[in-house]
Amino acid sequence: MTDPSVTITTGVRSYRRAALAFGLLILLPIALSLINITFAQSWKVHFFPAAIFLAAVSFGPVGGFVAGITGSLYSALMLGNPYLIVGNVILGVMTGVLVRKSFNIIPAVLLAYACQLPWLIVSDYFFAGLSAEFIARLVVVLFLGNLLWALLIALTMKPIKKYLC
Repeated sequence: MTDPSVTITTGVRSYRRAALAFGLLILLPIALSLINITFAQSWKVHFFPAAIFLAAVSFGPVGGFVAGITGSLYSALMLGNPYLIVGNVILGVMTGVLVRKSFNIIPAVLLAYACQLPWLIVSDYFFAGLSAEFIARLVVVLFLGNLLWALLIALTMKPIKKYLC
C-alpha cells in the first residue's frame, strides 16, 4: 500500500507547477504587455519581453512560443500590426532553443534577437509601411530593452528556478 501523504504532496506539487506554468506562459505576458514606460519622443520600453524570456528559459522553445503569442497579442491589436506576434514568437522560440543548447541567457537573447531582426525589418517596412528611419531607431530601442531584460533575468534566475522546482 502506498503512503497517502506522498501522493497528496506530489499532487500538490504538480498543481503548483501547472499553475506556475500557466502564469508564466499566459497570464504574466498578458499582464506585462499592459505596462510600458515612455521616454525620448514617445519611444516605449515594453515589459512583456521579460515574460517571453523567462518562459523560454523555464520551459524551452514551447514556453517561448506561447509567451511570445500571449505577450504580443495586446500590442499587435492596439497597433494594428499582427506581424508583431510572429516576431515575438521567433524571439521566444529561438531564446528557448539557444538556452536548451547550453547558451547563457544573455547571449541566447541577443542571438534570438538577431534571428528576429530580419522578420522585424521586412514586416515593418513592407507590411506595416514604417519608414526605414523609424525601423532603425526601433531596432536600437528593442536591442537595449532585450539586453536589459536578459540582464535582469540572468541575475534573478537562480532564485526563480529554486521557486519553480
